[in-house]
Amino acid sequence: MTDYFRRLKTKTYIDEAYEMVQKETGLKSKETLKMYTLLALTKGEDTTLSDIHDGWSIVMNYKEPNPPYCYGHEHKSIVPFDQLSKETQDRDIRYLEAIHKVAKQLNNK
Repeated sequence: MTDYFRRLKTKTYIDEAYEMVQKETGLKSKETLKMYTLLALTKGEDTTLSDIHDGWSIVMNYKEPNPPYCYGHEHKSIVPFDQLSKETQDRDIRYLEAIHKVAKQLNNK
C-alpha cells in the first residue's frame, strides 16, 4: 500500500483498481498506472494491445525529456500501433494480460 492510500480514510473503487493494476504490472509511473487503471475500468477484458500502446503514448508524449531513458514527445515509439514492429508491439503483452486479470477480478466482485 502506498503512502497516498495510507493517508486516506476511505478508498474509492478507483483507488482499489489502481492498487490492483500497480500490483499486477509492477509499474512505478503514476501517470501510466492511471491510464491503465482507466482501461481496466472502462474497456476491461476488451482492452487491446493498441489501447495499451495509445495509453502509454499519451503519457510519454507529455513527459519532459530526460535522456538517456525518457525522450518525451520525441520517443521513437510514439507512432500509431500498426506502424510499430511486431517485436515492439509484443512488449506490451504483459501489461495487457495484467489489465485483463484486474478487469476480471473487478467484474467478479
